[in-house]
Amino acid sequence: MRVQFIAAVILGLTLSPAAVFGCTCAAPPPEIETASELAAWTGADAIFEGKVESVELRWKLKDAQIGDVIPTVAADPDQDGPVILVSLEILHSYRGDQRRPVRLSTGLGGGDCGFDFEVGKQYLVYASKDEAGELSTNICTRTTRLEKGPGYSAYIGGKRVAPAANKGASTRTSKLCGRIVPTDPTGSIDSQVLLVRVGSKSPVPNSEAGPDNDGSFCVTDINPGKYLLLFVNRIEETLTSFVYFPGVTDLSEATAIVIPGHTPSDLVFNVPSQATFSVSGTVSNSDNPQLPAKVKVMLMSASQPLLAYTADAGASGSFVFNQVLPGEYWAIVTVDASVESKWSTRKAGVEVVGDITHLSLELIAN
Repeated sequence: MRVQFIAAVILGLTLSPAAVFGCTCAAPPPEIETASELAAWTGADAIFEGKVESVELRWKLKDAQIGDVIPTVAADPDQDGPVILVSLEILHSYRGDQRRPVRLSTGLGGGDCGFDFEVGKQYLVYASKDEAGELSTNICTRTTRLEKGPGYSAYIGGKRVAPAANKGASTRTSKLCGRIVPTDPTGSIDSQVLLVRVGSKSPVPNSEAGPDNDGSFCVTDINPGKYLLLFVNRIEETLTSFVYFPGVTDLSEATAIVIPGHTPSDLVFNVPSQATFSVSGTVSNSDNPQLPAKVKVMLMSASQPLLAYTADAGASGSFVFNQVLPGEYWAIVTVDASVESKWSTRKAGVEVVGDITHLSLELIAN
């Protein structure tokens, strides 16, 4: 496991680079020659050109108030996990009787193949309906960004097959290179440089790179846009640095980078040292002192969308986070999805400004 993101909640509370950034789409059979054949092969119930009006992250955990009872997140990710909801103004409909505007869902990106929609941009959308009749799409459905130039209607009404699936933007990619300069390089360093598109509602970064021993890095295959550059470092499986370019810990103070732009190839990213604190406590179950197997506690930043920590709860319910960066967090209990019984937890708020002991969290049998 490398960096623990909030997205790890729906990825089994462990995150590997392949799970975040890896998504493989099947290529259409060679006998497919027309767009209508392609649409049939993808199973698209709706095909339309649309302009994105809004993008939002919908997640029961995020929307719940402090003190609310919610399902343990890992128990039912299909029902309670995060999803991206997109509203689009219909410009032209090719298949299906579309409402105006249309609303559809997609994944967070990376391993779940979610499509990265941007507000104000236009797209050719291939979408399918679920059992409830709701539309969804992903990067394997041939959904693509509409570029300036010939309209994509030629691909629908004509004889040519639609363009290959992509990640939602221009195929003209760039790279960003620079150097990390830590002011206090203590401990064993296992770090990453992450690129997060400004305006993205997903807790999954768009790209990443591992700095070399001298701190140099290059993030490649970047689609045009405005991005935040983020440095994260872990020591003994725990995040100890979480810094935005040019060297700030407050998201509101971060400097965005425009790609492609005039950013120098020798960009210097200064990383200050950050204090960490311990957080410990107990998980209790009022109905039964015996906890189920594989109980974990998760701390998720209320303001930094990529910052989260997990810790195992012992048989007695005790847990400890040895190094936590300061800030406002949500604290929840999770139960492994393999446990047959259903459980809920109470969302708690935690302000980490120093060491915390006796944090009390609740596990509730349904």
